[in-house]
Amino acid sequence: MTLSKDKKVLITGGGGFIGANFARRFSELGYKVYIVKQSTNIWRLIEIKRQIKIYYIDLRDYNRLESFILKIRPKIILHFATYGAYPQKQQDAKKIIDTNLIGTINLVNACKKIKFDCFINTGSSSEYGIKNKSMKETDILEPNNLYGITKAAATMYCQYMAKKHNLPIVTLRLFSVYGYFEEKERLIPTIIKSCLENKKLKLSSANSVRDFIFIEDIIDAYLKAISNIQKIKGEIFNVGSGKQSTVNEIVNAIKKITHSTIKPQYGRIEMAQYEPKNWIADISKIKNKLGWQPKYNLRKGFEKNIEWFKKNLPFY
Repeated sequence: MTLSKDKKVLITGGGGFIGANFARRFSELGYKVYIVKQSTNIWRLIEIKRQIKIYYIDLRDYNRLESFILKIRPKIILHFATYGAYPQKQQDAKKIIDTNLIGTINLVNACKKIKFDCFINTGSSSEYGIKNKSMKETDILEPNNLYGITKAAATMYCQYMAKKHNLPIVTLRLFSVYGYFEEKERLIPTIIKSCLENKKLKLSSANSVRDFIFIEDIIDAYLKAISNIQKIKGEIFNVGSGKQSTVNEIVNAIKKITHSTIKPQYGRIEMAQYEPKNWIADISKIKNKLGWQPKYNLRKGFEKNIEWFKKNLPFY
């Protein structure tokens, strides 16, 4: 997978759920891992903090960011930093715009001043908005919230810069990722914790749907994109399972694995947003161009995730 002898990888949002998983994997692969984060909470990185370098830099501060990029000169940039994905607690409109759009523009512009091998922008299925069929990369983007709007704009800027300057930039548009170190407020950790501890499970709707994809499959997709960056630069790829599941199906699957007898209490939590009847990725493009497809179905992914949770419950 190595694109050059200088194995430096920069991970923005490296203290978050997805970024921390990548920090571990790239550290295992022998890369020099540089993390950029804003929060001082590093619970996800404690075990590897001696193998990586952590910097507290605000992507909205272009001058400081540019100086940092020119100093470390990363070869691979994985951009996960985001704000607004959790509508219950991330509602600052200016911060959503500044972090997701301005932060991405600043990062791309700073990296343009060095010779890098690969820049992967992390997009979101929220860019599509409400669709009545599986979401395809060529669909018109109709985001129905500010988070989706800013992510769509960031994706378009990355694509524009890649094409205008022939830069090795690609966007992977993620659907509903779950796995190790996930935020405790999210759906999967909430269900697993309730099942393992036999505590009340209060949820909004049994029929809400998402396309859930395991973190191990996400990492595999990024590695394939890095290996093939020269033939895919400027492109956008959906990364999902290609299947959608209801909340009730997820609950039942986790209950079965954990042998839990809890009864979920639906309608006890207010919905954070409008819930569509369809939320599923068309993953034919990434299958055809990169030869990637998910290795984990829900059962296999949940089994690995639940075993991890059993060992890490104190964090939750």
